Amino acid sequence: MLAVFIYQLDLHYLVPVSNRDLIDADMYRVVRYVIASQKYNEVDLSGNKITQLGAQILAEAIRKNKTLTHLYLVNNRVGDIGVSHLADALEKNTTLTSLKLGGNEIEQKGGEYLGNVLRKNSSNQLGDPGAIELGNALKINNTLASLSLVNNCVEAAGAQALAEGLKEHLTLYELDLWNNKVGDDGAMHLATALKSNRTLRYLYLGKNQIGDNGVEHLASALKENTALTHLYLRKNKITAAGAKHLGDALQQNEMLAQLYLFGNQIGDEGVQHLTMGLKKNQHLAVLDVGCNKLNDKGIGSLISIFEDDSVLSTLDIQFNQIGEKNQAKLIRLMHFHPDLKIYW
Repeated sequence: MLAVFIYQLDLHYLVPVSNRDLIDADMYRVVRYVIASQKYNEVDLSGNKITQLGAQILAEAIRKNKTLTHLYLVNNRVGDIGVSHLADALEKNTTLTSLKLGGNEIEQKGGEYLGNVLRKNSSNQLGDPGAIELGNALKINNTLASLSLVNNCVEAAGAQALAEGLKEHLTLYELDLWNNKVGDDGAMHLATALKSNRTLRYLYLGKNQIGDNGVEHLASALKENTALTHLYLRKNKITAAGAKHLGDALQQNEMLAQLYLFGNQIGDEGVQHLTMGLKKNQHLAVLDVGCNKLNDKGIGSLISIFEDDSVLSTLDIQFNQIGEKNQAKLIRLMHFHPDLKIYW
């Protein structure tokens, strides 16, 4: 009996009840002996016969549970309605870190439900498994417009799955991956998707351990992409070499309007590369290079941009070293360009 089997696992953190022909009615026992007990961290219910009703039973228990971190429901029959129940539960639950839903007849609506809940509750750390499920959902979902996976432990594998989804998805205009672990490999996968994607406008990749190699791939994509308008790369590991790649891309890109590089390490040399790109770019309006170890040489290079009728309207250079001469130049610049916003 299921109850006896679970009782015998009393000292374990994992409840392996996969491939046991469990049906919806059995979920009441799973809730009573496992989820409600607050003893177990992982429950594997893969390969059973759970439908939307069973998913609803589980969801009601998950909503209040504070110990469950992993729930596996691969190869069941929960469908879109079942996913909607689980999504509702995730709005309240902040401890579940891994949810696997592959092979559950999830279609357009299911992907939309999951995307919506992650946008509302960004503290759910679903990691790569969750990102992979969402990436698969994006391939068949044609309505989701914005997806946030902030603070969700997404690494390269998750980024790859999302990138594959982006290649086929036609409506997503915003993807927020702030504070994950995408890294250079993940950035490479996303860059590949950007080369063919024509709908994504906002890409947030701040605090993702992306270095110069990752930026090289993203910069290469910018040379071909004709849709992205906002690129956020704050608090990564970008140096002058990465800035050079971005500067080269700016010479060709005709769409990017805002570029955020706060909290990297591009230095004076990196800013000079960006400046060279900006002098040939008539589209970038906002540049954030705050906290990038800039000194007077780099600041002077940025000031020179405005000698060539730059379209730049906002420049953030806060938390850098700005000497008195350059401070005076900035004040004068703002006096003659009253619409120009410079933060320093």
